[in-house]
Amino acid sequence: MKANHFGSLKHLIARFAFSLLPSKQNRETNTFLTLLNPDELKLFEAQNAFDKRHSFRNVKKLHVLLNAPDPDIIIACGLHDVGKVQSGFGIFGRVLATCVATIAGLHRVNAWTRNNPNSITHRIATYVQHPEIGAGLLSEARSNLIAVTWARDHHKRLEESALEPSLFIILSKADRA
Repeated sequence: MKANHFGSLKHLIARFAFSLLPSKQNRETNTFLTLLNPDELKLFEAQNAFDKRHSFRNVKKLHVLLNAPDPDIIIACGLHDVGKVQSGFGIFGRVLATCVATIAGLHRVNAWTRNNPNSITHRIATYVQHPEIGAGLLSEARSNLIAVTWARDHHKRLEESALEPSLFIILSKADRA
């Protein structure tokens, strides 16, 4: 169970460390890229290098967890964080945003979307709202329902998600890769 919106401190530290490490493409990640429609591929390519590496690690982990996963699940696994691009933050901006949101509270931070779009508070709110933003972007890209739902729900608890519970658990495990 996640400790808060962003996950446990252990999860956050691991994600920070992994964001700095390389993740090479392999057969599974190359297959993932071929599954994407042109608009999904644009969303993937718009991501920072460390987000792409995170996507590749997630897809590799999904293939370990499931033998021959459904293409819709692979796409969902690899594209769930595409909304992060909208904040314009790199690694350290994301660490700052996570810390500020944890201290200030999500309700307060979500209200910051009404601030000047160039302000740091607006960018923090945009980063915090990346699940909803990503779901919207994937919907516009004509992505599958699982991908849209996972993008929206990947920071929720199991009982809050619209995904089938076993699928939510598998995608959550892959996201921790």
